[in-house]
Amino acid sequence: MKRLTLTFAIMCAACALSYAGSESYSGKDKEIVQQAPAPCEWYRAHEWDFNLWGTVAFPYNTGHRTDFRTGDFDGEARLDGSQTEHIDLGEWSNDRFINRDNAWGGGLDIKYFWNKHWAAGAEGFVVDANDNIGGGGLGTITFRWPIGCSRFAPYTWAGVGATSGGSHTSRFFNELQRGNEPEFRQNQTIKNRKANLTGQFGAGLEVRITKHIGIMGDYAYNVLQYGNNDFGMARFGVTLSY
Repeated sequence: MKRLTLTFAIMCAACALSYAGSESYSGKDKEIVQQAPAPCEWYRAHEWDFNLWGTVAFPYNTGHRTDFRTGDFDGEARLDGSQTEHIDLGEWSNDRFINRDNAWGGGLDIKYFWNKHWAAGAEGFVVDANDNIGGGGLGTITFRWPIGCSRFAPYTWAGVGATSGGSHTSRFFNELQRGNEPEFRQNQTIKNRKANLTGQFGAGLEVRITKHIGIMGDYAYNVLQYGNNDFGMARFGVTLSY
């Protein structure tokens, strides 16, 4: 009876040790049970992302380089005896938003990822267009693809909304009604007053420094209502994730 009681006590002790910690025992052999690795949490489902970025924007329609006007503007004869002057008025553009070679600006966007890959969001931006501030607001859908368990996540997105502001340059015909002043052409920058329907799509890369802070860089192509308005934006900034 004592032998049976001792045997039962030893078996109970072995069972208790087999469930304690991460090691299990089978007879005289000891088997090490490895703990499961922590899941990748650099990018998570059900997270809010706030992106703040700066941008340089540039139009895809640069217009024509040189315009000119002719006529007697100062009443003085040139050395060749004529009173005709040829004056370079500088670059003029058919673009009806940025209206210059490039413009600096900035913006922010907010996204909610309902799973690890897909998000819905909103975006707003402003740019220093020629002689007038331009800006826009859009709703967006984003798809991202974290690379394994790394900190890197390429992404792409598309959006639709509206832009307003900016300017365009028109060429005017002038005829002065005093003295012998002639007819001439002149370019004039006009501020835009109406909003334009806008579509946007792009791609970029985010790198997480911590689980809640990252840096991002991307390129956005903007298609505006009517012609001669399309422009691109190179954007770089920071991401705050919660």
